[in-house]
Formats: sequence, C-alpha cells, structure tokens
Amino acid sequence: MELRSAFNEWGHFTDGRFADRQWLLAKWEVCEGVVWPQVKIDLMLGLIAERLDLGLNDYFVDCGCGGGWILKNLGPHAGYAIGLDFSGEMIGNAVTIDAGDVLLQGEIGRLPFKTGSLDKALCYFVLINMMDDTYVQRSILDMMRVLKPGGLLLIGQLPDRAGSQAYDTAKAAYLEFCRQTYDLGKDLREVGRMPQKLFDVPGLLAFLDREAIVYQKMPSFNPFYRPGEPVTVDWRFDLLLKKDNFRSS
Repeated sequence: MELRSAFNEWGHFTDGRFADRQWLLAKWEVCEGVVWPQVKIDLMLGLIAERLDLGLNDYFVDCGCGGGWILKNLGPHAGYAIGLDFSGEMIGNAVTIDAGDVLLQGEIGRLPFKTGSLDKALCYFVLINMMDDTYVQRSILDMMRVLKPGGLLLIGQLPDRAGSQAYDTAKAAYLEFCRQTYDLGKDLREVGRMPQKLFDVPGLLAFLDREAIVYQKMPSFNPFYRPGEPVTVDWRFDLLLKKDNFRSS
C-alpha cells in the first residue's frame, strides 16, 4: 500500500528524533521547532476522553496510533489499552514511549480482533489520509464490528470539504503565529508529504444512515489552537458512533 510506505519512510526518518514532541511523529505539525504547549495537549486529550467516556472497565483500541502519544496518555483511563497501526516503523517509534500498552501492526479495515470484543475505539487524525471512499467505509464498518453492543467509536479530525477555505485561512494565520513565536526549522510536511482527504459530509452521513449506525457529528479540536483561539472548529468534524442495531455484524 502506497500510504503505508509513506508512513514507514516517515517513521524511519523521525526515528529517535522527536520523542519529546510526539505530534511530529504523527506528522500533524507543520514545521520543526513548533512546540505544543501543555494546555493545548491537555485540551485535546480531555476532549477525546470526554467524548469516548473512557472508564477503567473498558477494553480500548487506538486505531492508527502512530507514534503512540495519544495512547500513552489515554491508556491509564481504560482498563486495557491497545494501539494499532499499519506502519511497522511507526509502531517501532511508539514502543519507545509507550511500552506499557499492547501495540500491534494491522489495518483498520481488517482489524485482528473478534467481533464484539472491545468497548471503546478511537481513530484520530487517521481517515484524513485515506483518499478512497470505499476503504474509508470498510474501515468504519470493521471498527464497528469489533465493538460490543453499546460500544463507542470516536473518529476525529475529518476535514469538511465545504470548510476548506476556512481551514486555509486558519492555517495561514497559524503559520504566521508560529513564525513569530518559535525558532522554526524545515517544513516537515515536505518530507514525504501525506495526502489529505476532504470529506463530502452529506455523503458520509448518508452512508452511516444506510448502515443504521447511530452517530453524533461534532466540531473537532482546533489543531491550530493557541491562546485567544477557539478550542473547537467546524471546518473539521468528529463522529461519535454507537454500536446499536448495527446490521453489518
């Protein structure tokens, strides 16, 4: 898979370089030298944990865990936590910071878990790179398959095609903030640039309706957050899905 190769190359490039800045390992940031303040990290992790309602009795999987830093921070809130990524290099990076949780190499469209075996699942900053609608749909169905009845899946940071201009404006303002605030290095997104999908929201929600999947659509955490900016934005969205009368089991 071409995308897997791209993330393997990225994981190899970053090997051991950004252990203290895991958002770079996940290829979320723009330039080397940018630092996420702890308040920004805490806000994002708190929003994810709140929406998933993680509890100490939950069996939890982070699908597409990348460098593992979200898993490391959320794992203690669950009874049993698993990280899964299709890139062996990214899993290798995750092991260096998250040896306390189980880490597996695998695909979210072919999850190596039994049907109805998990309570909560997260897929955050992942489907943003999946350009094929059929694969996106298959991945959602398979993540729902492994949930127990009543289980929750949070899919996060999905770019809304209709909000792409607002995203571009927000990104330009953030880049200017970074130039004024940090001693910037190279643009890391130019090292093996990843594709970014713009989602047709009505089409995606129509798919969920056809599959009788119970969902809530919510604004995403603001990846360009800094003091004075909103915590959530509507040019990206999250989906909270509940395993209910799910036909494709």
